[in-house]
Amino acid sequence: MQVKFTSNIRKLRKEFNVSQPQLAKEIGYSDSIVSLWERGYRIPCADAIIILSRYFQVSTDYVLMVSDDNSMLHRSDDFYVDLSVFNKRLKELRTQKNLSQFQLAKKTNLTKTSINHWENGKCPPNANAVVALANYFGVTTDYLLGESD
Repeated sequence: MQVKFTSNIRKLRKEFNVSQPQLAKEIGYSDSIVSLWERGYRIPCADAIIILSRYFQVSTDYVLMVSDDNSMLHRSDDFYVDLSVFNKRLKELRTQKNLSQFQLAKKTNLTKTSINHWENGKCPPNANAVVALANYFGVTTDYLLGESD
């Protein structure tokens, strides 16, 4: 499943009345990256998704357009992201279903190497992987990313 979040980033940015360079500066990314996200040429990784949801006060599900619920959440200016909760939850969910990394990879069209890297905190997943995993396990992206319990 390819995430189609680009229109939401642009829409949210316009609602907050910030330019791409302003948003980029405030969240610690380059304007070119924000532009590439909005045009659909780059897929943000998990930490960027969390930062965008915190900045815009919405769920990661809403940023990723897997939910229409745009209920405003408490704004956080804390953009430090610790993906260790994601790593643990991914492994717990996989273990609960009694799946090997290889089996999960086959069921989600991801790679075993990627799943291994994510569970061991070697690199963050991108938006498409987060959505695929959340859908497979029947949880929200907020839960999977550690933004909700």
